[in-house]
Amino acid sequence: MQLGIFFSLFLVLSLTINTPLAFASSNASFKELTNLQILAEKSKQQELPIMLMFGAEWCEYCELLNEHVFNPMALSGLYEEQVVLMRHVGIDEPKPLFDWYGNPITKEKWAYQINADLTPTVLFLDGFAREVAPRIVGISEITLYASLIHQNLNIAYRNMGLKKQIPATPEQLEIQSH
Repeated sequence: MQLGIFFSLFLVLSLTINTPLAFASSNASFKELTNLQILAEKSKQQELPIMLMFGAEWCEYCELLNEHVFNPMALSGLYEEQVVLMRHVGIDEPKPLFDWYGNPITKEKWAYQINADLTPTVLFLDGFAREVAPRIVGISEITLYASLIHQNLNIAYRNMGLKKQIPATPEQLEIQSH
């Protein structure tokens, strides 16, 4: 009997998690990229790197990262426009974005052009479209992912010639901000 209840609960949760509505609502706090040209100007003005996470609705690992890493980062208020400009790039979305020069392009085509079509892929760019830290492709260990992002943001700062540095973990950043 208990096994049947457990299986039913598992099935309901699986179906709920894999629906487009669940993906859209869980991704609501992590802004979708719409205009690279405007984001690049903001990056230059605020002297912040741009972090882009290329994902897709069907990508289970992307959902896992959104739930455990990116949404908590976005909701904390410690990252967006403080240490980085974070955006999600849904490569399976039909709505185009505006590229570095203001030209419309589909997200899928752009991801393919810059070799970021394997999901999830995270890029760190400056306002001049240069990659300023190593890419993160796939997930090796979810519990260390946020620390890897912090490490790469510090590399991005250095490569952008900025005197900024953030602590090694989100927990340390939260303590430092209080």
